[in-house]
Amino acid sequence: MLIIQSIIGLVPALNVWLWPSASTWPWIFLFAFAGSFAHFCMAKALAHADATVVMPMDYLRVPLSAVLGYFLYAEAIDGFTAVGAGLILFGNLFNLRRPNAEKIASIPS
Repeated sequence: MLIIQSIIGLVPALNVWLWPSASTWPWIFLFAFAGSFAHFCMAKALAHADATVVMPMDYLRVPLSAVLGYFLYAEAIDGFTAVGAGLILFGNLFNLRRPNAEKIASIPS
């Protein structure tokens, strides 16, 4: 996936390409490591737990990113963001607390 994204992103970037400064490279490596580590942790979590438990926690990134953007960058949280965050939170709670979850999980497919 990284190779495909790099090729697709390279085409428009060639028109405005500037090499990063020397002080930017440590940040690039830090963010690359953090992203790779996050994907590794997600893969390990999916190996140890059911996706119905792991993925709702992953979906919480969206509302948490909105809250962090509000506090760190003074980004406004509009109505669409609030409604979307509410739907994500409600859906997560619904999936984790639904009454037939044990029965559905025990039925062989």
